Amino acid sequence: MGQNGWDKIKNVLKSWELGDYFRQFSIVAAGIIVTFWGSDKIAEHSRQKEVRATMQLVAEELEYNKEELRKIKRLLDIDVHMSTVLSNHNMDVSKIPGDTLWKYGKLFNNFDEFSYRTDALDVLKGSSLMQYIPEKRMLQDVMQVYFELGRKKKDVGDYYKIKTDVLMGLALSAGRKNILSDDRTFKDEVSYLLEHDNFINFVVMVPGILDWSEFDALDEMLDKQIQTCLLYTSPSPRDMRRS
Repeated sequence: MGQNGWDKIKNVLKSWELGDYFRQFSIVAAGIIVTFWGSDKIAEHSRQKEVRATMQLVAEELEYNKEELRKIKRLLDIDVHMSTVLSNHNMDVSKIPGDTLWKYGKLFNNFDEFSYRTDALDVLKGSSLMQYIPEKRMLQDVMQVYFELGRKKKDVGDYYKIKTDVLMGLALSAGRKNILSDDRTFKDEVSYLLEHDNFINFVVMVPGILDWSEFDALDEMLDKQIQTCLLYTSPSPRDMRRS
């Protein structure tokens, strides 16, 4: 800037009164404040968008886990039903209709496990998003439902371990005649199992090994937390504050 330019600026400043200085300062300060306010709003909007996306993942993961819980519950219900049928018929397989024996035959050969996912929860816990969710009780409830899923996984695993030990023990102790026979039917296989007290003891124990009411309670917990998480997928600030 040349000397003439500086002279013009000096002349303008000399002509200003004190109020002019305050007015110009206020304009600059207001611009700075608006800039920071806008930046904060943009950052907040971005965070809320991340919260909504993550909570959507958590809701979908809980929905998947609920279906897995129901699948394993259906398999366990088969075991309970077949054990009840056997007990009602005094462990006499000849009195049980063949179609019933086949329909509920998983008691005699099914080894399964209950698995559930935690990927979305791990993303939520590993991020800084939890501090931007005001309903801490809701977060606690979500953590609790995952904890209960873990407990149920262990309970189901313990049940199938008992079942595996009994059935595999009998299978490994079976004589050559039982193993190599080509004309053995499914009913023959069941009759062989019922010749052994340890299998009969297992059958009698099946209805009481697990607390079956806990499955229904956990199913209800999952439903509730899925709906709660879905409230956080709405872009509306009002929905973000719902409990």
